Amino acid sequence: MKRVAIIGAKGFIGRHITWFLQSRMDITPECYDVIDVDEPHYHKIDMASRTSVATINLDVDYIFFMTGLTGTKISFDKYEEFVRINEITLLNLLYAIHLSSFRPKIIFPSSRLVYKGVDHPLCEEDETDAKTIYAVNKLACESYLKAYSYNFDIPYTIFRICVPYGNMLDDNYSFGTIGFFIKMAQVGKDITLYGGGNIKRTFTHLEDLCYQMIYGAFNNESDNQTYNVGGETSSLHDAAEIIAQKFGVKVVNVPWPENDLKLESGDTYFDDRAMQKLLGGYMYKHRLIEI
Repeated sequence: MKRVAIIGAKGFIGRHITWFLQSRMDITPECYDVIDVDEPHYHKIDMASRTSVATINLDVDYIFFMTGLTGTKISFDKYEEFVRINEITLLNLLYAIHLSSFRPKIIFPSSRLVYKGVDHPLCEEDETDAKTIYAVNKLACESYLKAYSYNFDIPYTIFRICVPYGNMLDDNYSFGTIGFFIKMAQVGKDITLYGGGNIKRTFTHLEDLCYQMIYGAFNNESDNQTYNVGGETSSLHDAAEIIAQKFGVKVVNVPWPENDLKLESGDTYFDDRAMQKLLGGYMYKHRLIEI
């Protein structure tokens, strides 16, 4: 039986990783997060504190590092918090592993925002171009993992995620881009899109995301590798239209605010051939039309 720990287990994706391991693979992970919860196999932890991180049981096979802050413009105002929560926390974990006799494999969720946007399917080797502090955090963490792997033999796998959607846990569909669209449509508001929404993304349902991250991580061929998480490529406009038609609202185009346009990466959709090769082929279970 594989031994698994999840850091950030109470975040949205962390909760789904926990659900998938328990319900689909009969694996009960040790869960860590900063909030107070009275549950079996749960431990409160402050990843920004070396003393607190030292209490983590590192005698496991895999650690899913799912903690972190997200944000675009706000990251420039709260840069210290973004560096502390998105980078120092990972460095504290790597340092603790480095001092120990254990070498668990770290599973790290990176982002589409590390890429320079281009209108073709992005491969893992394509050019990066971080336009926000958050994107810089992700690229820095990718480099930290590589440095600690090279110097101290700590294995890792990086999964770059584009746009996750779906919810296998409850009816709260407020997460991410699709959640934003649904939240507007549910109260009868038209869905507004900057510049027409012709920008393309790869949309990945949470069940498909969990499958790729978990089965990909458990495959030894993924040691010290980076993968794009695959899914369904669609423009933001077409994704919004699916939801608008379901709720009887419209998709309305609005001009780009100048500051927002500066931060926009452009088309970022994924070539998932490396992931498909790793998994031996995978048929995605969900499509946007099913929302």
